[in-house]
Amino acid sequence: MQSFLVLSIALMMYSISFSQSNFTTIKCKSETNQRLIKDCVNNEIKAFVDANYNIHSIMPYAKPGTNRIYTRFKVDQTGRITDIQAKGSDMKLELEAIRTLQSFPNLIPISQEVSKEQTPEDLFTLLITFNAEIPQIDLPQKRLTGND
Repeated sequence: MQSFLVLSIALMMYSISFSQSNFTTIKCKSETNQRLIKDCVNNEIKAFVDANYNIHSIMPYAKPGTNRIYTRFKVDQTGRITDIQAKGSDMKLELEAIRTLQSFPNLIPISQEVSKEQTPEDLFTLLITFNAEIPQIDLPQKRLTGND
């Protein structure tokens, strides 16, 4: 029986002010509404993590059933993802989440004239969830040595 994996990623973005977002991506640059920009950036990060989180490398460390990795990170003034914190059931799952987020391309500042004092860093919280079903190994009921 093959292992069955389902990867679902939920992303929630938290910022100091919900109506103010300071960064966008190349695909989201054409959006003008702050809510649409925020939703577009969330979807971009979700899609990136979904495509780049290497499930197969961490499967030996995943527990059977639902695995959750909670991540929190900041986007600095240059658009880089920094200060990544991860919490999961195993360090290898956490390290893979950190590696994936570090490889995300830089975000683009919306306005170049915003000063550091006016703009707080954007905070993100990302929950990575996947189900791992470990295949059952059917062992014979008799002892293998023949010593019944």
